[in-house]
Order: sequence, then C-alpha cells, then structure tokens
Amino acid sequence: MNKIQKIIIKKMADGYTQAEVAGYLKEREIMPNSLSMIEKELIKLKKEHGALTLIHLFRLLIKKGHLKV
Repeated sequence: MNKIQKIIIKKMADGYTQAEVAGYLKEREIMPNSLSMIEKELIKLKKEHGALTLIHLFRLLIKKGHLKV
C-alpha cells in the first residue's frame, strides 16, 4: 500500500467517512485529496486484495497485518 492508501484505510477504520477523509487530507494539504480519488483508491485496494466489500477489505488487511485493531 502507498502512503495515501494507508491514510485512507486508517482513517476509515477509525470511523471517518470517505468525505471526512477527503477533508482530512485537504486540511493537511496532502495531494491528491478528492473524494473521487478516495473512491478509486478503495476500488484498487479491493481488487488488489480480492475483497468484495469494504468490510471484507478491512478483514483481509487485518489478517495480512496491514491494519491493526
């Protein structure tokens, strides 16, 4: 996972919505930071890890050690 993907996953695991993650990135002047980019990164991550849903993606990332609970 790249830096942006890690931030997106961490913030969403903390309960942020996609729009809130976009706001978080904008506040910190991290680019790219659009809602569309977040949606695209999540789609990439789901395909990369073979996940069908976001919940499935989080489960797989926890199992692989990419996300800690």
